[in-house]
Amino acid sequence: MRFAFSRLTLCLGLCSPLLLSAAETAKPDPASAIERIQVNGSALPDASQTNDETEQLLKVAGIMNDPLAAVFSLPGVVYAGGDFGGMPAVRGSSPDDNAFLIDGLPAGYLFHMFGNSVFNEALLHDFHLDSGGFGAQYGNATGGVFSATLRDPKQQAIGGEAELSLLQMSALVEGAVTDDQAFYLAARQSTVQFFIKSGDELDDGVKIYQPPKSNDYQARYLFQLSPEQKLTMTLTGASDSARANISQASEQGRTDPESVGDVRIDSAFANQQLSYQYQHPAGHQLQLRYQHSSNSEDNQYGGDQFVSYEDDRQYLQLQSRWQMSNAQRLEAGVERSQRDADYRFDVIPYFCTDHQADCFAQRGDRIKAKDQLRYNTDSAFLQHHWIWNQYLSSSVGLRYDQQDYTDESFLQPRAELSLQLTPQQRWFIRAGRYSRLADLEKSLPLLGNRQLKQPTATHYVLGQDWQFADNWNFSTELYLKKLQKLPLGLTDKDADQALHYSNDSEGQAYGAELLLKKQRSPGDWYGWASLSWSKAERTDLRKNLTSEYYLDTPLVANMVVAYPYNENWDFSARLTVRSGAKYTPIIGDKPNPYYPGYRVAVYGELNSATLPVYHRLDLQAEQQGTLFGLPVTYTYAILNVLNRKNVSGYFLQKGKAGETPEYHIEAEENLGMFPSVGIKVQF
Repeated sequence: MRFAFSRLTLCLGLCSPLLLSAAETAKPDPASAIERIQVNGSALPDASQTNDETEQLLKVAGIMNDPLAAVFSLPGVVYAGGDFGGMPAVRGSSPDDNAFLIDGLPAGYLFHMFGNSVFNEALLHDFHLDSGGFGAQYGNATGGVFSATLRDPKQQAIGGEAELSLLQMSALVEGAVTDDQAFYLAARQSTVQFFIKSGDELDDGVKIYQPPKSNDYQARYLFQLSPEQKLTMTLTGASDSARANISQASEQGRTDPESVGDVRIDSAFANQQLSYQYQHPAGHQLQLRYQHSSNSEDNQYGGDQFVSYEDDRQYLQLQSRWQMSNAQRLEAGVERSQRDADYRFDVIPYFCTDHQADCFAQRGDRIKAKDQLRYNTDSAFLQHHWIWNQYLSSSVGLRYDQQDYTDESFLQPRAELSLQLTPQQRWFIRAGRYSRLADLEKSLPLLGNRQLKQPTATHYVLGQDWQFADNWNFSTELYLKKLQKLPLGLTDKDADQALHYSNDSEGQAYGAELLLKKQRSPGDWYGWASLSWSKAERTDLRKNLTSEYYLDTPLVANMVVAYPYNENWDFSARLTVRSGAKYTPIIGDKPNPYYPGYRVAVYGELNSATLPVYHRLDLQAEQQGTLFGLPVTYTYAILNVLNRKNVSGYFLQKGKAGETPEYHIEAEENLGMFPSVGIKVQF
């Protein structure tokens, strides 16, 4: 497929050398030299190690070194769904409002079917979350931005490590090829398929044809062209597959006849990225990235319904940073992407959103179609950082986003003002406008509204950071998030029901977050405690009706502690307590109009009930030793030590023949107590 460069991309590419030259000849004002702005010099910084903040995240108990699982211990982050595979939701936004980036560009998908992420923790250089009010460099997100940066290969003799646990096995090989070239190759595969055989029945009436299986890989080759330049080639990918049959005798089949039949899950993605990075002697930086991504999904479920697509995307990104003086820095970037997808489906659609009480009432007629999807996106940003004096600093940015699927464009200002009251305490205020692409399944022809507009948001954040003692930090943030142009599922009471969706919904979320953190120091314990209070709601503009959002979780408390007991043992613990999320209660049942003899739930007022309080305690120990003369790490963990039966929702269940009552309400429970062991050998 031919890749077209936008005029904006070409313009910045041609102008960057001129801007670098102009910045180099400008004489800095000695009076503006501020100690907190540092010029990195002519050599690129070392990016072959995991930074300290990310290492601390990887030590959180119960996550088995999975960085995405660790984010649920941070303020403002909750599971959207159960513990087992639930996506992260940030500050009252939907998980679909988030952006997930690997090396600055979109990932394929983030979670395997068992809830573990596609990241290999041994290859992370940096992982962080921007919860709100983030800068102009980030786009296509109205919630939070999860950003992971893979590290470079190490200049060392070729070696690696192998790991085996109850959930997965992995191998990593890396090392130097020449003095200026190095590589790594890592692969992981699930181990669940070794414990479940084809033909096994998980529950009465659910037979496994192909045990669930997942794998992922990462590879990078580094060319260190000079101390100031490097070229990297990176490959990442993942896949998941499973096959089963749901019979009419199963729990699900007895209640929902549409689910009866074969179930097939096949999903995969593969990314290839080429990156060039240059560090100018005056401290200016330039980075050029090209990425090709392919995604595929082939899912089948009851009654021979299926959804299948093949998605091909290309990205070209150019980012520059100019150190204008010791007190001022300018950042700019452009990005061009193209999406080319083929899809087909044969489904019974349900035209609803995550903020409607009864999706069954939105059931449509079975649709079969085959089509193609083509669109381009362009973006550009400019951001200026300025330290005015020893007390005051600012960051002002502007972002432009455009896409030709619905022919929309946005100019979005973002700013931060910071006041350094003392050398130990800083106050700041942030504000910005944000947008993201509309949900694809709600904007495709036949399944949705082809003219559905992009959701937008406005963020306001007021906060402070206070380092009140050595290694101790206390931070607070107050936030307000206003959401506009949210999708609304149309009903038979709407004259334009044939559109299926409109943008007649909006929402807001506001709250406060406290974080007390003790940094890691040699031989001492470290960790953090956080407390969040929040409120999230949505408004149906057609009915002028406001109700609480299902992710409204007023209070969330987390405590994480890690203690390096000695050279051989490390211990850690994590405790999470949160108030129950909102849900729409089932108040009865009624005949299923599509399947005589079956019944469906009758729901009460939208999100008018509250789930029980959630709490979970995880414990973990790591032991260092040797095995056959090789360094080895043993990991012992117990998830949900107290075996708390946390409830994530309720559903209507039909009993077996002869049971009374015929239908009853059952709770959907999260993961119970789960022990896990793992071994990692370095070679």
